[in-house]
Amino acid sequence: MAQHYFTPGELLLINPDDPVDLTYSDDCEKLIVKLPASFLEKACSENQWQAPAEGIRFGSNRHALSELDGFGSLLGLICQEAGSEQSIPQIQEQYSRIIASKLLCSLASNIRRDPFGDSCPSFGRIADYIDEHLKRDISVEQLAELANMSLRSLYLLFERKVGTTPKSYIRQRKLEQIHGRLSDPSAKVRNITEIAMDYGFMHLGRFSESYKSTFGELPSDTLRRHH
Repeated sequence: MAQHYFTPGELLLINPDDPVDLTYSDDCEKLIVKLPASFLEKACSENQWQAPAEGIRFGSNRHALSELDGFGSLLGLICQEAGSEQSIPQIQEQYSRIIASKLLCSLASNIRRDPFGDSCPSFGRIADYIDEHLKRDISVEQLAELANMSLRSLYLLFERKVGTTPKSYIRQRKLEQIHGRLSDPSAKVRNITEIAMDYGFMHLGRFSESYKSTFGELPSDTLRRHH
């Protein structure tokens, strides 16, 4: 194993399971920061980067703090917060998330930062799931779990892909499906109330308003014109 003598201002980054043997000199002053791998994975998910299945690893383990712009000041703030008599756990957690994002942004690692294109596999999979389960009560938590991303990332994905929220998108797809059935002369539609409730619209007044604002006519008008 190669030896390295650290000088003041150097940063040693140790990946999980890295074979490192540390010996401290008598005059050594150090700050040790332990960051759970889950924080790195969460930061990766929130930034919509792709983490490898084998886990996130950094390429080099020796760095000068001067390479990481503002990192020393960030560590100083964290130490100040940790030493405060009124230290708040939620703030400490936010600092940990900032450190995770800072490291992932500043240092070489095995994550992929490829932006999602028009053929985004996550969104395509989500859209297919929604269309296959339109008659069920689909929660945003289910969609986030399906795409393996945080709720925040899910909302950002929908905003970028379709310009709306997941719930609004689901409601729109339900309305489009109902409109398609009401417009199809071969579809067996007994009454509008039944089809609305099939798709989870329990308040028929609100359903009619949403339908009219979307298609410019009441559902009864659509049914009358095509049947």
